[in-house]
Amino acid sequence: MPIDYLPIDDIIAHRGLRLVLVQGVPSPWGQAAKAMAEYKGLEFVCGAQLPGAANETLVAWAGTNSGPVVAWADEAPLNRWDDILFLFERLGPQRPLIPEDRALRAHVLGLCHEICGELGLGWNARLAMFRPALESGRAPEGVKAMGAKYGYREADVARAEERLRASLAMFAGQLAAQRQRGRRYLVGEDVSAVDFYWAAFCNLLDMPGDDLVPLPAQARQMFLQIPEAVRGALDPELKAHRDHMLEHYFRVPMEM
Repeated sequence: MPIDYLPIDDIIAHRGLRLVLVQGVPSPWGQAAKAMAEYKGLEFVCGAQLPGAANETLVAWAGTNSGPVVAWADEAPLNRWDDILFLFERLGPQRPLIPEDRALRAHVLGLCHEICGELGLGWNARLAMFRPALESGRAPEGVKAMGAKYGYREADVARAEERLRASLAMFAGQLAAQRQRGRRYLVGEDVSAVDFYWAAFCNLLDMPGDDLVPLPAQARQMFLQIPEAVRGALDPELKAHRDHMLEHYFRVPMEM
């Protein structure tokens, strides 16, 4: 479903909470941020980052041509996943997504980084998706530009599949350990940020159908570039956990 996007100039002038999301693409960083803001009951407006475009006004304001960008009141715009998460915790403390217990807190933030951070699950999935086109020598200019933008380095590309399988094995083990304790979520007894990030990023490896994530055929084809060995390493219980999160904590069909 489409989002009612405001022009970036209106986003800059707005004094409340605003999210700038990648338009038309289920970018997991942005979709997780949107779902967490909604879970916390935070009111916000949305602007659009247009994939492949210069987005000059956004860059001049936020210093980045990527989404999501999140800003509150007169504070500086944020682009890093952890800065965004901490802002949401400050604005919506009544529904915390980071545990107060320090050991659980460290565990949640560590797993979130394994999903969202550099050389994490999302990073490696993106490298794996770009690899076939870039190695073919016939990649469209837009794909070449995205590869350059997101650090397409041969050494990291060569290990992306291995790193993805290792991450998936770790998350499968974590979820299995939680299930043995009679717990539904990835850490502790309650839903946390890592569950939201897992749900959004799992879609990179196993994109749901149009009933949940409506995509043009060309865009959907990009997500099919994930190697079969990686798809095969995605434990069914992890997919089931993603499905539970989408059903109960995300707007579906996903709004883009």
